[in-house]
Amino acid sequence: MKSLTTLAVITIASVISFNAMAESKIEKSVILNKSLNLGNTTVAIGKDNLASTGSVNIKDSKVEKSVILNKSLNLGNTTVAIGKGNTASTGSVTVE
Repeated sequence: MKSLTTLAVITIASVISFNAMAESKIEKSVILNKSLNLGNTTVAIGKDNLASTGSVNIKDSKVEKSVILNKSLNLGNTTVAIGKGNTASTGSVTVE
């Protein structure tokens, strides 16, 4: 039970941190995607959906003087986006 409570607290903290970082300024940083994706399926179905596995997505933020490295290993994955405005990605780095 203690590990479940700890996991819940970490998950909530991660969601709060993610929301706080929206529309931020990233400067003099290294953004590294070193994910290992083997045999995964990533699917976005419907309208305006985003599905990602092992991906780094930066949106509505300003990235300056930074290095972006994508060293992800992707083997045997399926990535599918069906519908209007959908995006599906596996092992990618997206900066919008």
